[in-house]
Amino acid sequence: MSIVTLSDIHVCFGPEIVLDKLDLQLHPNEKVGMVGANGTGKSTIFKLITSQITPDMGKVNKAKSLRIGYLPQEAVFSGERTVLEEMHAGVEQIVKLQKQIHDVTHEMEHLHSSELKAKMTQYDRLCHDFEAAGGYAYETRIQTTLAGLGFEAELHHAKTSALSGGQLSRLGLAQVLMLDADLLLLDEPTNHLDIQATEWLEKFLIDFSGAAVIISHDRHLLDKTTCKIIEVEKRKAKAWKGNYSTYVQTKETLKLQQQREHVRRVEMVERTRDFIARNKDQEGMRKTARGRKRQLNRLLKENPDFLDTPTEQKTINFSFGPNESGSDLILRCENLGKSFGDLTLFENLTFDILKGERLGITGPNGTGKSTFLRLALGQVEPSGGTIRMGKNLRTGYLDQHGDVLNPDRTVLDEAWSVNPELSSEKIRNRLGAFLFSGDDVFKLCGELSGGQKNRLMLCKLVLSAPDVLVMDEPTNHLDIASREMLENALDDYSGTMIVVSHDRYFLDRIIDKLIVIGTDEFGNRCLGRTEFINIQPVYSYYASLVRQRCEAQQQKQKTVSSGSTKRRPSSAEKQQRQKMPEQLKRFNKYSVDKIEEMITALEYELVQMRERFGDENIYKNPVQFTALQNEYNSKTAELDLLYQAYEHRAG
Repeated sequence: MSIVTLSDIHVCFGPEIVLDKLDLQLHPNEKVGMVGANGTGKSTIFKLITSQITPDMGKVNKAKSLRIGYLPQEAVFSGERTVLEEMHAGVEQIVKLQKQIHDVTHEMEHLHSSELKAKMTQYDRLCHDFEAAGGYAYETRIQTTLAGLGFEAELHHAKTSALSGGQLSRLGLAQVLMLDADLLLLDEPTNHLDIQATEWLEKFLIDFSGAAVIISHDRHLLDKTTCKIIEVEKRKAKAWKGNYSTYVQTKETLKLQQQREHVRRVEMVERTRDFIARNKDQEGMRKTARGRKRQLNRLLKENPDFLDTPTEQKTINFSFGPNESGSDLILRCENLGKSFGDLTLFENLTFDILKGERLGITGPNGTGKSTFLRLALGQVEPSGGTIRMGKNLRTGYLDQHGDVLNPDRTVLDEAWSVNPELSSEKIRNRLGAFLFSGDDVFKLCGELSGGQKNRLMLCKLVLSAPDVLVMDEPTNHLDIASREMLENALDDYSGTMIVVSHDRYFLDRIIDKLIVIGTDEFGNRCLGRTEFINIQPVYSYYASLVRQRCEAQQQKQKTVSSGSTKRRPSSAEKQQRQKMPEQLKRFNKYSVDKIEEMITALEYELVQMRERFGDENIYKNPVQFTALQNEYNSKTAELDLLYQAYEHRAG
């Protein structure tokens, strides 16, 4: 049974038709990725589901009492509240229940007899509602969510008016994730998230028991979290089973089938027309030829698109020219350091970048990645050591904020400024490859969207024919198709690259050396520390390295804890064992080692059960899903008791 159904939807804004004859169903507990080129109507679908807009035609049906958590692309706050106050406002019902419990507790101090009994009944009901709403854990959830999305403790009491646009977006996401929702609608949730926060979000979505629809260009996130992909294209929506990689493979197979079918149809029509032409005047064959002609005309009339060539979504299309740099040494860092007051971003950084190498830089927000690029370009001075770019190099720079564009120039003039020797026609042809056509070339740069600015800066890079590409978040604001086209062009680029990116797919495909800035060996934020990775695929290798370190650390802690319990228990410990809570006494018959084995086995079983929540046959069957949820909750409770028993027995 679906929780949201969109039937025969038609939406237009003025003369522009955005959605037409669109049908869509969302089911309980399923995690869905929504993809499509920018401007195809994905956000419009979210606004239909949340009743922000109504369709011009068609119906939107939602399950009764459906609780929706919606994250728009731009979160809006009044600016008067602090970060923590906004988080509490997001769980207003829990805070209200907490106040009611406090008030009732105070009132009970002055009541007796039947009045006290009635008030105690009210108190019990409020406590039950508070617990059911997750009230006893909501403060911990707030702290965990803020930490997971990169809010340090000193920001918790800052007013939202003091936050950056990226911080406001992350706060909006944190608020939505705190809601007790049946359905999450997340529009580009990874915008402004670094890799660490994105991985935290992935874990949250995997564990989330409700349904979620995620509009995202992050292919790694879509692979990890989704069991279905909805593609919005040509004003309609089509559902594909599986995660993003499965969708790509399935669509490619279908594309090949459509191309073969097109060839088959064209050949059939040509053979039929040839038969008609050869036999229309032949004695004994005229009647057959006329019959074939009638059949062919009827077929083409009833199926006007019978001979149409399969079309693809238009995307950017470009390539870089050959690289002619003669220098082998592109960049040299010697004991490089950069500080701002007491804040040290990095120090004693020493390495070379040689011709043709592709260096990626990643790490948490605010740890110095963009600052390193500005140091390399000579825009800021180091606090210690030296950084030098090779001589006579043509450098192309892509700034993530579009600051290298003149807001008062037109798109055409801005592109022309890179290479004034080219004709207007050649410049416009190159702009067309970046989806600037017609009157688009006369727009002012200051009026462009984030995606349009990025495409224009990419166009300028190509026109500059650089020896070295210096790029800060080059895939920001690009849809998936454009990201893949950029990757294809960079695959063939023979020059040197220095790239800051949080796009894990991009890093694995394009980069051959990686610097991770601002994290410790376990992936936690740690200003000043750097780590070099030169084993490909670079990010996947780094992620596996961090996992191995974390697992080794956990195993070490378990070994130390287990080893400390292998001595003969003292009389005091025996007495403590006898004082175990009633619900834990059944574990007295097991050794500490056995309890540890039981914990490990149950943790593994719960991991397998979580994977079953993504099974379409289960999440579409309410009976099976409820049974699985109940079993999962039961085993989770059992695991909690095992943890408590282990703590009691291990001392």
